[in-house]
Amino acid sequence: MVLGILVGMAFSSCDKPCILGSQQSGLCSFIGQTGLSINTFAWMGEVFLRLLKMIVVPLIFCSLVNGISHMQVNQLGKVGFITFLTFKGCMLIAAVIGLFYVNLIKPGIGFDIHSINKEAIPDLGHSLNGKHNFLLDIIPSNIFDALSSGELIQIIFFALLLGVAIVQSGKDGLNLARAFESFFKIMLKITGWIMVIAPFGVFGLIVKTVGITGLAPFVSIGKYMLVVALALSTMLFVVTPLLVFFLGGMGPLKFFSGIKEAMLTAFGTSSSAATLPVSLECVTKNLGIPSSLGSFVVTVGSSMSMNGAALYEAVVTLFLAQAYAPYIPSIDLSLKGQIFIVAMVLLSTLGTPGIPHGGLVTTTIVLKAVGLPIDAIGLIIGVDRILDMCRTMTNVTGDCAAAVIVNNILKDKDKNVDIQKLDPNNPASHA
Repeated sequence: MVLGILVGMAFSSCDKPCILGSQQSGLCSFIGQTGLSINTFAWMGEVFLRLLKMIVVPLIFCSLVNGISHMQVNQLGKVGFITFLTFKGCMLIAAVIGLFYVNLIKPGIGFDIHSINKEAIPDLGHSLNGKHNFLLDIIPSNIFDALSSGELIQIIFFALLLGVAIVQSGKDGLNLARAFESFFKIMLKITGWIMVIAPFGVFGLIVKTVGITGLAPFVSIGKYMLVVALALSTMLFVVTPLLVFFLGGMGPLKFFSGIKEAMLTAFGTSSSAATLPVSLECVTKNLGIPSSLGSFVVTVGSSMSMNGAALYEAVVTLFLAQAYAPYIPSIDLSLKGQIFIVAMVLLSTLGTPGIPHGGLVTTTIVLKAVGLPIDAIGLIIGVDRILDMCRTMTNVTGDCAAAVIVNNILKDKDKNVDIQKLDPNNPASHA
């Protein structure tokens, strides 16, 4: 990661010869003579990201079905309810932390809104289609089409139904449950092979990101970035460890040591979905969370638990509201208006796509709800990639923390059923 930042800065600085003077000229001359470019390294990141995306859909489907099929019928509703409350409780805390820092530092007051970059806005707008029909959109009209197009929320919905059906089928579902368990283990094996090249992939991704954006965008919007960084750091390194310790019964050092690979992969890829294979391995192998519960919580969390996205959306919305307030009198910056922002954030983050800039896409929903133009996104689009890396790491850390918390709350000797111990001649033992 550090090497990627340094190499990326070298490529970026060559576009601005006046900054580093003769030293930069020598560096750029060397780069020119060797024929090196950003693409010389960026391909490694693309290969790594494609491999992770390749494994995501079968892994999500198998992990969820496998996890649910290992549970008892009377545990399914309880697990789902506690998991959902944990997700939304943590996201509420994250959103409030974001608003606290914006109110404290006020980065939007006096901010110049006339430097909007509208180039990326049309792509974001196309991503909003159907968002207002979320409850309808979670039901796939064709599960094979959903699998081929990677509609994660629809895949999760069908996997939940299939898992519950297997549990309630008793003896008839036992062989299918075993098959999914075997398939899940095979997917984890492939994931292990992919992670061998993770250092090279993360290096390539960061070279491309830093090499294209450089440092210039961060200067003009530094105050806003400071707020985001402070808020994410507070959630990541203060609130999350406290929640894990008091609600999860686990020491922060053990927790962070166990999920460090998932955190770094999330930072490098900016995709909670692509990081899912690593998160599952960290939670089950390093933290000792039962595979059935870990698979359920982490997989569902990749689309429904977005601590970083919730915090970010709250910060962006209030920041832009402060900036636009002198021009749009209807914008409400009062406590009532900010409570409405939090409510919209919690609603919009349901099913946030676990892809780069996924949180930015759902932010436009909140902006429209509070009366801000979608074009306002252009003010912060230049620095979003770097911040996206940070909030994705916060999202993934939150998923892992939720698994620890839910496991501690549900801790019971009989909450999981080992499939090898099921009696195929006694359907009740499986149900």
